Amino acid sequence: MKQKLAFLTIGLIIAAGLTVFGSAPKNSIAATDMTGESCYTIPGPTIEAKVITPAKDVTFNGIAYIAGHGGHIAIIDMRTMKSPMDIEKDRIVLTEAGSEMEGKIAGMSFEEVKKSGGTHGQALIGEKGQKVMIAGTLSGDVYKINLTTGKKEGPFKVGEKFCGAIVGPDGKIYFEDMADGNVYVWDAQKLKTADKMPVGKAVCGIQWTKNAKKAYITDMPTGIVYVYNWKTKKKIKEIKSPEMTFIHQARMTPDGKYLWVSAPNEYDPGLKPGTHKSQVIIINTKTDKIIKRIILPDNIRPHDFAFTADGKYAFISSRTYADDSTLDVMDLRNGNIVRRVSACASCHKALGIEVKVDKGSPLLCGVEIDWNPLFECPLLK
Repeated sequence: MKQKLAFLTIGLIIAAGLTVFGSAPKNSIAATDMTGESCYTIPGPTIEAKVITPAKDVTFNGIAYIAGHGGHIAIIDMRTMKSPMDIEKDRIVLTEAGSEMEGKIAGMSFEEVKKSGGTHGQALIGEKGQKVMIAGTLSGDVYKINLTTGKKEGPFKVGEKFCGAIVGPDGKIYFEDMADGNVYVWDAQKLKTADKMPVGKAVCGIQWTKNAKKAYITDMPTGIVYVYNWKTKKKIKEIKSPEMTFIHQARMTPDGKYLWVSAPNEYDPGLKPGTHKSQVIIINTKTDKIIKRIILPDNIRPHDFAFTADGKYAFISSRTYADDSTLDVMDLRNGNIVRRVSACASCHKALGIEVKVDKGSPLLCGVEIDWNPLFECPLLK
């Protein structure tokens, strides 16, 4: 009997490992019933997001990994929503610091790069029942980190200056390049570049419809979202708006109905000082039209998003352009921010760390969430 139970336990562990990044469990706050209310159906073209304190604090059964210009990935345990404080346990170090607004951008040369890297985007995959992270840097390098064993491989030279990283419909990792406007396709098994495609000037994010018929690719300095026929790899549309002057990454909602585009609008066309509000642009993927804009406070400059499996909460990796970057939780009943977690200043100030790039402001980028933290990786113990 004991032997049978042991085999059953092992089988369950393996099954969980192979579906490492599944949906939020039923005991998560994300499973709370909120039917009948949605920010998508609120009348009017815009929503003014407010930062509120809910009657009950929100926590989630997941681990958030957020890339940053400091060359490391911040780790936030969403089961407690506490800020990272431990320089050894609450981050994954990949490379030195770097800035996206240095060196080559959209084919143009700016201030020389001071350091070699800075992380910008990462993707989580399951490999042989273990958790693996594939991360890109601002020097166009790729790292492969086994979160179960702590083993790190790389750097592998792939592109020039990466903005986003995402698992594609074919299981390969797609990196968007801010320097040359290419999307690079990387094979995590063979550890080499499989393909690349030229898209825009400084691309930052790519997402697909559920049937993979269309892909959406964001072009940072032009504020354009390109729509591609994914079968033919041909552009079929450009989505533009006066309220998208400088955009970053994009994410598809879990139901595939909406594409969220980060529009912090730090710059106006021609990289002039920005004059438009920070916001989220929401596109209906059936019509490829903008259906809603969520206007954010000035100290919430979105870069990337994640969602609970039921689509009722959004998580925004945000820059304050002051002394911090944050993970912000948005209630999608109304677009309000119900939780803000310091992801940088909490650790930097305690340890006396001085940020020497980006005018002293720690800037975070892509966010990925492990929704099945059943197995504690050594980095989190």
